[in-house]
Amino acid sequence: MKLYKYKSLANLWHVLDLVLNQRLYCAHWSTLNDPLEGRYEIFLGNKPSKLESIMVSRIEQARNGFRIASLSAAATNFLLWSHYADGHKGVAIEVDIPEDHPELTKVTYSPFSSIFSEKAQTQEDMRHLFNGKGEEWAYEEEYRIITDRQYFDLPSKPSRLLLGPMVPDEQAALLRKALFGHIEIVTMELDRMQGILVVVGPTPSLQPSMQALGVVGG
Repeated sequence: MKLYKYKSLANLWHVLDLVLNQRLYCAHWSTLNDPLEGRYEIFLGNKPSKLESIMVSRIEQARNGFRIASLSAAATNFLLWSHYADGHKGVAIEVDIPEDHPELTKVTYSPFSSIFSEKAQTQEDMRHLFNGKGEEWAYEEEYRIITDRQYFDLPSKPSRLLLGPMVPDEQAALLRKALFGHIEIVTMELDRMQGILVVVGPTPSLQPSMQALGVVGG
């Protein structure tokens, strides 16, 4: 499936590394921008309190080993371009990752934290710490690589680089020169009549996401 990594051009190295080395940097979960990231509750019923302390130790040890790369299914969302692509002056890099890849998780949005019982034992159980966020984050349409490694090697090379509509001409020219022959580069433009972002280039335009149009599924 096609997913998008939003990046600022303030550190061009990060963009070049992703495209040329075909890998995603995975940040430690504690550096993410949601202060409620990784929260959990333990439900043991009438089990002894000693078991709870064992569970806490087990969960904390597992949690501290996780790293995350955040991606989005949306390429035309105004808020994503504003928040994660330097106010439309950055880029979004299109990558292809199989939907069933074992390290790829679709984020679910709900007001609840992860709940663990004494049966939670495996690494897969612990990954549930990071597959949910509050409903206020739903506009992000987020998918995550959840791993214990610093870098995630992409299964195939990134397919397109989308230039934000406010990228300065000199930066756009530098990117086209540096990445010539490595990736298709297209430009996002603001359609002021419809109030949406569209792709300008040889490839068919992306469809704006439902979130970008302000339509939320019921």
